[in-house]
Amino acid sequence: MTTFERESVEFLPVTITVDGVVATSNVTFCLTPEGVRPVTFAAPANVAGKTGIMVSGLAPGVYRVWAKVTSTPETPVLNCGYITIN
Repeated sequence: MTTFERESVEFLPVTITVDGVVATSNVTFCLTPEGVRPVTFAAPANVAGKTGIMVSGLAPGVYRVWAKVTSTPETPVLNCGYITIN
């Protein structure tokens, strides 16, 4: 589990693969407090050719990172793991 200090503004790369290929388009992310299901997904942050999320302005606690890959006919929602904010 990756830990960030609450004052941090930091890029967290998240690699999503579809059929063994890294997905760089049609991917959105959602960050939720532990125990909360994802509702609103947002465009990813892109830094140095990597896709992920910007961690900023979160209250201390444990958060789950979700990804959604929009593809026809499937739209999988993936649990990408947890981060902790101190």
